[in-house]
Amino acid sequence: GGAAWRASSNAMIQQSQNEFDSSVEKAEDWMKTIQERLRINDNTKGPRSALEARLRDTEKICALEPEGRLKMDLVLMKADALLQCISEEQKHEILSRLKDVKAMWEETAIYITHCHSRIEWVWLHWSEYLKAQDEFYTWLHNTKVTLEPDIELQLGLKEKQWQLSHAQVLLKDVQNRSSLLDRLLEEATSLYNRIGDTSVDEDAREKMKEEYKKKKNEAER
Repeated sequence: GGAAWRASSNAMIQQSQNEFDSSVEKAEDWMKTIQERLRINDNTKGPRSALEARLRDTEKICALEPEGRLKMDLVLMKADALLQCISEEQKHEILSRLKDVKAMWEETAIYITHCHSRIEWVWLHWSEYLKAQDEFYTWLHNTKVTLEPDIELQLGLKEKQWQLSHAQVLLKDVQNRSSLLDRLLEEATSLYNRIGDTSVDEDAREKMKEEYKKKKNEAER
């Protein structure tokens, strides 16, 4: 009687223990794999194509988060079943392992969110910068500052007055763009610190300054 009951009770405990161990192992393996993938992607340096690839990969990792949560739910369920049938001193070890795996999950879940947000922030920042830079260059190329001098000689008084007021409007426009350029250069510098890409390095910034200066000199003539 008693011995048979003990044997079957021990077998049940053993099975619960095995199921708990296996669930913890699976959850930990999953988290290690995810953390490794995040480490590989946790970098904002390089060209835009590299950043985009990392953004896509961290998006995929974010989509996998519920899978990890399910593995954790299973760990809690198996721990619960095991804790029902073991002695007080055995419980201590199980609770301690449970605490560790929960902490690892916390860490992994936070890392998933932070890593993706960091990359996404730089990506959006870069996109905004490119849009503003594009607008700046479009403006630069569309601003026809001076008329040909020989045409000027043939202008009547009215046209000359118009041309003068047009030139003043242009000059004002060019001067107003100066703060836009300053903002662009600031953005480029802050981006360069994060991505280290040549499209926003010192040379690229100097080139923008030069082109603006040229246009300003033309307008001030």
